Amino acid sequence: MQIITITGYLSRDAEQRSTQGGDSIANWNVPVRQGFGDRERTNWFRVSVWGKRAEYAAKARKGYFVTVTGELTIGEYEGKPQYEIRANDFQSIRPAPRTEAPGGGAVAGGQHSQSYNADDDDSSIPF
Repeated sequence: MQIITITGYLSRDAEQRSTQGGDSIANWNVPVRQGFGDRERTNWFRVSVWGKRAEYAAKARKGYFVTVTGELTIGEYEGKPQYEIRANDFQSIRPAPRTEAPGGGAVAGGQHSQSYNADDDDSSIPF
């Protein structure tokens, strides 16, 4: 088993679905840049969150900054590596709301942080 931790911004809103057995699954895509200059590249990670955590994770929206730790699986599609993470732990930070500043400029407000650890008891889930 390979465990990985990544950080990045969600590229789109989370998607939620259910299995035939009734388990909830939420999915995100997170691009992560590596290197710099000519050698910079972007790896895309497909993140899945299962069970009660999926209901919480499904609230994440495009632009949220996330840190994800989980089990890494590397597959291949059309000759390119496909990275998938089954999240054990994640933290999401909503982007700062933008407000109009004097003179017409935009000013970022405070950030909101939410996290979930798979080891937490169900009674401590904040929803």
